[in-house]
Amino acid sequence: AAGYGINEQSASYLGTGFAGRASNAIDASISSSNPAAISFVEGTQVSVGADVILEGGSFNGGYTRNGSTTSGSTEDFQKTAFVPFGYFVMPIDEKWSFGLAGYAPYGIELDYENNWAGNYFGDKTSVQVMNLQGTLSYKFTDDFSVGFGLIGSHVKGELTQKSWIVPGVVDADAIVEGDDNTLGWNIGALWNINTSTAVGFAYHSKLDFTLEGDFTLENITGGSPDSKLPARLEITMPEKAMASVTHKLDDQWTVMADVTWTRWSRFQEFDVTTSSPAVGSYVPMNWKDTWALSLGGSYQLDDQWLLRAGYMFDESPVSDDNRTVRSPDANRNWLTFGANWKLAENMNVDFAYAYVMLQDGSISEGKHSGPSTPADPAYGTIAGTYSSSSHILGAQLNYLF
Repeated sequence: AAGYGINEQSASYLGTGFAGRASNAIDASISSSNPAAISFVEGTQVSVGADVILEGGSFNGGYTRNGSTTSGSTEDFQKTAFVPFGYFVMPIDEKWSFGLAGYAPYGIELDYENNWAGNYFGDKTSVQVMNLQGTLSYKFTDDFSVGFGLIGSHVKGELTQKSWIVPGVVDADAIVEGDDNTLGWNIGALWNINTSTAVGFAYHSKLDFTLEGDFTLENITGGSPDSKLPARLEITMPEKAMASVTHKLDDQWTVMADVTWTRWSRFQEFDVTTSSPAVGSYVPMNWKDTWALSLGGSYQLDDQWLLRAGYMFDESPVSDDNRTVRSPDANRNWLTFGANWKLAENMNVDFAYAYVMLQDGSISEGKHSGPSTPADPAYGTIAGTYSSSSHILGAQLNYLF
């Protein structure tokens, strides 16, 4: 997903570009999108799998300070990510259903080359969020259900860069590490309007984190001893709302659509503070709210094989005016393909592939000391153009007890 969001919580829904992920109750993995949908998942079921994100990016530009520009380019700073997931759902009785889920809703892995042109603005950016969710769903009628999910969420973060202590004279390697836990929730509803059409709605709460850890300065110019201070970073992963529809055209063809709104405007800054007012790191982000639109379909080829395809436009919260080394994001176009292979009456496997194309984006980033402060020219500016794309491979096993 755009920003720091992750869509890759299922291989089955990856195949349709995530269209129908809140309305098409095909397996247990739908609980990460719409907790109400587990009422319509067949029997007691387990879904486990993973997506592998193979990202490639390039930067062309340079670092300018005091009128002197150091040209530089770098590639492959967006690192390969392995995103596992697992789900369990079961009916309690004719009305109630229960589920457990583990999945990653947010994350980013960037690691630039050593001594690249922008290393005073960012080297490594690692943010990993993992959710564990317990779900209850209640079926009011044979066609309508509501659901609630309680989420325990863990975040781990690491930020590194070169840092000027005295601009142009003394610098050091700066490393910030921390983690935190918090609670969140989601709610949803699913309505099977008739035997052909279903609509789903879901809302996911924000996740407020306060990462606590260490701010370390190493390899200080002149041989000064390393320094380590307690550090703190407050960050909010945003709420989102989605609406989804699935329509069965006939015994072979099914079409789906999905629209998702994400409140990325909550993410306005990276503000790392320490016990010393003179030591910290501030990066303005100024992200905006976004929309994502998905269209997809499936075709039942025979008794064993179901084929899928989809498209998603994923709006970025980042514009040319606020792109940073730590968020070289841009609008994304997804093309996805998938298949389901029925191995037995109670077991099937999903496969999926996606090609994600990011629009080229320009950057001109300076060093800010705090909110609403202009960039300080003494620290220089990184400017240039980013180009990125990625390939995603997914596999998922579904087992019905």
